[in-house]
Amino acid sequence: MPSSEPPNAPVTPRVHLAEDTASLRAWCARLRDEPILALDVESNGLFAFEPELCVVQLSTRGDVVVVDTLVADPSCLADLIGPGGPLVVLHDLGFDARMLSRAGAPLHRVADTALAAAFLGRSSTGLGAVLASELGVDHDKTLQHHDWRARPLDARALRYLSGDVAHLLPLWDKLSAEVAAKGIASELAEETRHRLAEAQAPAEDARPPLLRVKGVDRLPVADLPLLRALLEARDDLARQLDVPPFKVLANDALVAAAQRRPRSVGELARIDGAHRGRARALSRRMLELVGEEHPPLTPEERAGLSPPRPSPAHVKARKRREGALLAWRKAEAARRDVNAQVVLPGHVLRALADGGAVSTRDLAAVSGLGDFRVERYGDALLALLAEPEPGPS
Repeated sequence: MPSSEPPNAPVTPRVHLAEDTASLRAWCARLRDEPILALDVESNGLFAFEPELCVVQLSTRGDVVVVDTLVADPSCLADLIGPGGPLVVLHDLGFDARMLSRAGAPLHRVADTALAAAFLGRSSTGLGAVLASELGVDHDKTLQHHDWRARPLDARALRYLSGDVAHLLPLWDKLSAEVAAKGIASELAEETRHRLAEAQAPAEDARPPLLRVKGVDRLPVADLPLLRALLEARDDLARQLDVPPFKVLANDALVAAAQRRPRSVGELARIDGAHRGRARALSRRMLELVGEEHPPLTPEERAGLSPPRPSPAHVKARKRREGALLAWRKAEAARRDVNAQVVLPGHVLRALADGGAVSTRDLAAVSGLGDFRVERYGDALLALLAEPEPGPS
């Protein structure tokens, strides 16, 4: 008798726990011939100085495998999720791809349900919202900010972890069918490739740490050497405690301390958060730093505070290109009845507006544009980007 369940109906999976490297290897061998898998990861990013991969969840259409990567070696996943393995479905792949790449198991063949939902014009693309709207699934997010270093992984944790992947394959079935019907599979695949490459590229911020503080360019230069020293002291303590720096003291409090230069605990306590909780352990050192001399800004720091400003002509030309691209994209999206991001993703539009593309070879070098768009839209884009002929004087 045929099943009465619709083809994309969620199923109740069998949940398995891989608690060591041997069991993970066995599961990888078993899953290697699957055509498609769902995957998610969990870390301790809100609780540790350096985020650590704590759990990986894998799902077929009937089984969920929860991998304890604090014990099992996650690099064993490399072959399973490598170029010859199954298609791997994730929701918002960026974080997962970064963590897996750092763990020695980079992703290769991927599909992203969050990106598919965005390209289909869904207004909310969070996992809970998409599962509710597409499959009628009420997704439990009560452990969304859990410290996944905590062990053992009890029944509640396993239910939550399995829920993050158990419905991804039916969700991909539904969204990918609509993507195909809309004729936007090439666009979705290109953007997925771009985002995967971005996520797996080295993510180190090349700027000096001082320049990563929001609003630092608006502070008096005389305050910046002290701010740099305060940042270093805060980060040293956070590293010792193995907590994120913001859980010791927020940047805003350090900025206020560099400006006000407190000379006593009483003055320091008047800065919000500067003498509470973990920050108390930093109070004495902060007061010492206020009274000390600090090395002046380095040439690199000074250069970063005053980057070269584009000329008015350059700003005007870029604004013209951006306006022309936005208007063309809107019209083309309406003509095709697709989301504007399908025609030109925002990062591609910004790259084109920045200028420099005068040939199809230049267009092909823009990450995320794709050869198929160059073929389809190349002439139109180059015409939009061309500088207008000067009018009669």
